[in-house]
Amino acid sequence: MVLAGLLSVALWLGACQRQGPNAPLTLNDFEGPEDLDQIAWRCRTTFRLSKEYRSHGQSGLEMTLYPDDYPGLRLLLSPQMRQWQGYGSLALDVFNPQGRELALHYRIDDSANPDYEDRANGSFRLQPGANHLRLDLGEIRTSGSKRPLHLNRIWALMFFQTSPTEPTVLGVDYIRLE
Repeated sequence: MVLAGLLSVALWLGACQRQGPNAPLTLNDFEGPEDLDQIAWRCRTTFRLSKEYRSHGQSGLEMTLYPDDYPGLRLLLSPQMRQWQGYGSLALDVFNPQGRELALHYRIDDSANPDYEDRANGSFRLQPGANHLRLDLGEIRTSGSKRPLHLNRIWALMFFQTSPTEPTVLGVDYIRLE
């Protein structure tokens, strides 16, 4: 009888853990030089750690996007960070120091080098100052067929501007899955 009771409690706890939300998974919090190694560096965008643009922890990322087609941030995702299944949203904090609204685009790939139609593409409107951005993962669809993303195999995550005409500074911090 006691053994059956313990088994019932163990099964109940296991079911709660499977159904309950996962702990947040930080994709990058920009706390030290090792976090800069998790960025795909390319021409026309510069990055540096900054205490000025932190929303979580000791520092954030200051990025300057120079005139080009698609300057921005691409995170290098470890195998663990490619598993988005079980999370409800992608969240990040972006500080816009410009005195005007800006567009920040995102791209999420669930395969290697997909065509535009076979990846998730979208944008945020950044107001001047602090912006707390959130994407509902259950609502994200590919641009062409509108199929849901395969959240168990995310290949790429990018945030960028399209063809800015002047250098633009943005602060980014605490990119995470919740």
